[in-house]
Amino acid sequence: MNAINTKVLPTKRKQVALFSSDSQFKHDVATRLDALAIYDVRISETDDFLKGPTPDTRPGIVILDLAIGELLGKPGIVEARALWAAVPLIAVSDQLTSEQTRVLVRMNASDWLHKPLDAKELLNAVTFHDTGNQGTKSRIITFIGASGGAGATTLALSAAEFLASKSTERAASTCLVDLDFQSANCGAYLNLFNQFDLAGIIGQPERLDVELMDVIKLSRPSGLTLYAFERPQLPFEPQGADFVFRLLDLVAYRFDDIVIDLPNIETPWQNPVLSTSDAIFIVFELNVASLRQGKRLYKKIRDLRGNSVNITLVANKHKSKWFGNHFSRGELEKIFKVPHIKSVALDNALLTDALNRAIMPSEVDGRARFNKDLKRMFKERLDDTAR
Repeated sequence: MNAINTKVLPTKRKQVALFSSDSQFKHDVATRLDALAIYDVRISETDDFLKGPTPDTRPGIVILDLAIGELLGKPGIVEARALWAAVPLIAVSDQLTSEQTRVLVRMNASDWLHKPLDAKELLNAVTFHDTGNQGTKSRIITFIGASGGAGATTLALSAAEFLASKSTERAASTCLVDLDFQSANCGAYLNLFNQFDLAGIIGQPERLDVELMDVIKLSRPSGLTLYAFERPQLPFEPQGADFVFRLLDLVAYRFDDIVIDLPNIETPWQNPVLSTSDAIFIVFELNVASLRQGKRLYKKIRDLRGNSVNITLVANKHKSKWFGNHFSRGELEKIFKVPHIKSVALDNALLTDALNRAIMPSEVDGRARFNKDLKRMFKERLDDTAR
């Protein structure tokens, strides 16, 4: 079993100055950033921005809610910005007029976000301007099975290990999140079980912060971090969705690459995860039922995202014998109306051995056809050049 990591480094909070006259906006932004346990959010009214920083305030970032842009028409707004010197300014507003946009440019705003605010964009903007390094933007890679037993969990585990194996630094910046709370198979496959009692946190999701995340994580020898919790009732708990969204916010802040094992059952977080993923792998088997569900999932994601997301269709458990498969590659391409569908070889002996020994398939036999198929696919779809 995996020992719970109780060694947590102390966290030094950085100040964020938030200016807004919208109570809901102030609550939403403060809640998101306070949950990271690294930012101290100081809230003021929008007009207070014109006064400049107070002597006891040394913010690292300023977030300015401009609403419909009225503040941009007030005298002295550009001069007020100069009082904040080189502190990055993140402006948030509704659609602005051309004149208002010119004022914002003269204010040397570091970033601009559109209302209603997207939580992922907010975190990306704050962490980017906090560090000055665009590399802190996380990449979300989601695996979803078209049917139970299609193999999405094994592929998600393999993808996370593929990324973590590149270097010690890469392993430390890679995370696997298992959102199947019914079985938590990402941990179970590797004989890793979370002993932490989540009851108090799920009832009060605001308690979850970066320090607690270090306590409840599971880990692999490679350095890969894994979050997996067996709690079948979580999707039905009143604040279950709040817990999941907070968990995802925190991993998006802490890690560069986030691999998600997403069950194909409808949950409050399924569409948000699919809507914010940078790459999605739909894993299906070569039978009519799995193909039908795979096509439904593909259409659903395209309806959600259009062509703005990288979707990889994976025909898993592919038999190499001439007469072993009921569907040819050409038939699959006609069904999905897309070319270049990937296939992964069936190897029951390899997977059974890996499962019984609680290790990765690549650790059983790295030269097996199954592992070669995965490595080829991940190099093409997940290497840095594929970003």
